[in-house]
Amino acid sequence: MAATEDPGAGGVTVYLTLDIESDYGRSRTYRVLDKAAPFFAWVRSEQIPLTVFVVGELLQRGHPIVETCLEAGIPIGVHGFSHAPDTFGTMHSSHADEIRRGAEAYAGRVGRKPAGYRAAGGIIGRDDVRLMNELGFRYDASVFPLRRAGRYDFSGLRRTPFRWEGTRLVEIPFGLLTPSLPAGMTFINLVGVALGARLVAREARRLGGEPAWHVTDLHLHNLFAHYPAMGCLPFVLRLIYLAGAVTGGLSTLQRMTARLRRAGFRFGNLEADALRLDAGQLPVVKLDCFERTL
Repeated sequence: MAATEDPGAGGVTVYLTLDIESDYGRSRTYRVLDKAAPFFAWVRSEQIPLTVFVVGELLQRGHPIVETCLEAGIPIGVHGFSHAPDTFGTMHSSHADEIRRGAEAYAGRVGRKPAGYRAAGGIIGRDDVRLMNELGFRYDASVFPLRRAGRYDFSGLRRTPFRWEGTRLVEIPFGLLTPSLPAGMTFINLVGVALGARLVAREARRLGGEPAWHVTDLHLHNLFAHYPAMGCLPFVLRLIYLAGAVTGGLSTLQRMTARLRRAGFRFGNLEADALRLDAGQLPVVKLDCFERTL
């Protein structure tokens, strides 16, 4: 497991996280996972710190990619259980079944309770926070600090780590490219290496404070295209992924990471650093933020 690098660029740390789920997050196939070897070879050769979030279905099945992560010492968090669109809901929904089944699948495969969670689509609710705390999760990395119409409105939340009111659960929000665009490889592929790196650097430097974290999210289908699975996507999403497949991929991620390193940014391991945080010393966010109208 690669550790957090030495401080740089004003004390901001960039975190690469990988969600391991079905192809394009909506199909019932996992074919793109078979193309992952070059990505893990790059992570190993370049000593890139990485935390992955795996759906419970794969943990339960014992997919080889889980063994790859375990053997490499890459921390694994839970990414729900099924990542099926009909379970996404809204910030007003309960996702108890996805959380419980995901945690059980993790414990059954790894032999201990999971420390970290990430919800499908970044969609969590008040009851989910309480349940994660009850189940012993140490941190959650689900929140996009922006508004997604009809799903959630977390636009008023802090952009650096905080603790949820009445719990010991730490929240690690996603980084942004712009005030309304998350720092995900889906969008970085579209804007390209140069602009993507500039936007990540700009938003990371705006964070300020301690600790200053900038979390970047990626999926294997951002790095390797699997065109048959795109057929399950809504039309607009299909266009986005088609464009991203042409302009981006693993090479885009590699070149962007190199640019950020040259600019002095450090890279950290999300789970390792999250577990070092003292929850009692973090700012507290009230659960009434889940009462907002969508």
